[in-house]
Amino acid sequence: MRRTPPSRYSPTRCFRPKGLKKGDYQAKPLGAPLARLQAMASDPNIAVAILSPPQTAMAQKAGLKNFGTAVSVIGPYQSDAGWVLRSWGEANADTLVRYIQANIEGSRWALNPANRAALTALLVERLKQPPDIIEQSLKVSLDQNGYAPDARFDMAGFENALKLRADMLGTWGGNPPPPASKYLDLSHYQKALAGL
Repeated sequence: MRRTPPSRYSPTRCFRPKGLKKGDYQAKPLGAPLARLQAMASDPNIAVAILSPPQTAMAQKAGLKNFGTAVSVIGPYQSDAGWVLRSWGEANADTLVRYIQANIEGSRWALNPANRAALTALLVERLKQPPDIIEQSLKVSLDQNGYAPDARFDMAGFENALKLRADMLGTWGGNPPPPASKYLDLSHYQKALAGL
């Protein structure tokens, strides 16, 4: 079996619904998605990997089977976000707001169907991948998984990410994670969005 969902996961939590228990498999840290794909291609004993576009499209083109997304097993997941120390954000609020505004504008541009051809050409050039791989990656990333409009933060996804860290890594000494609000100050985002 080969699995290529585009997100991080807890092996135990993902495999349990498939009837696998700890000890039925061995997790190996292999690096970023491209390294995982290369490892699967070169070693038949590596049967499962979590990949993200464009590696998901590359894997499917190579004949590997996609069993779906990790979020279909673990639920919502906030994987991408910008992070700064609160003290830095307060001292550099104008810079931070302009940065967030640029991120929102970039997200709007990328999500606009009128820009799909330009986005595809840009990614073909930057990622050095053929157009069919980039087009499939964009279909999965933008059309099926759906990036949040205006780069909005997914609070449920972040809370789930904290729970997964507690499950996987024993973060917080086996205790439940602190509330997500401990780590967040969305006031700069809200100011950036209001200023666009």
